[in-house]
Formats: sequence, structure tokens, C-alpha cells
Amino acid sequence: MTLSINCKDAGDPVCTHTMYGETEEELFENAKKHGIEVHGYTEESFNEEMNKNIDHFRTLIKTS
Repeated sequence: MTLSINCKDAGDPVCTHTMYGETEEELFENAKKHGIEVHGYTEESFNEEMNKNIDHFRTLIKTS
């Protein structure tokens, strides 16, 4: 089973990049990498955002 989350669904008004992972941990690591490389997050700021909104982000995960 592959998990995915789309950046636009997560709140970005423009970015439609989709991240994937085999586990929730892998999915969120890939999301962090994208957030840092594309959206200018630092590891610290990304972790803060995730900690504040983890329940919301979990509701956006799709499985295939």
C-alpha cells in the first residue's frame, strides 16, 4: 500500500506536487524534503508546522 499527500490539499494555493511513501513516517519525510527544497522551510520550521497540524495532515493522506 502506498500513501500519498498532495501539497495543494495540504494548504498551498499553487503547488500540486504529490509526495509518496510506504509508511506515514516515509511520507512525512518526503513531504519535509519537498517543503525544504521547494517552499523554503527549515527543518525546524517544518517540524513546528507538522507538530501543530499533524491531525489535519493525517486526514489528507490517500492510499493506493
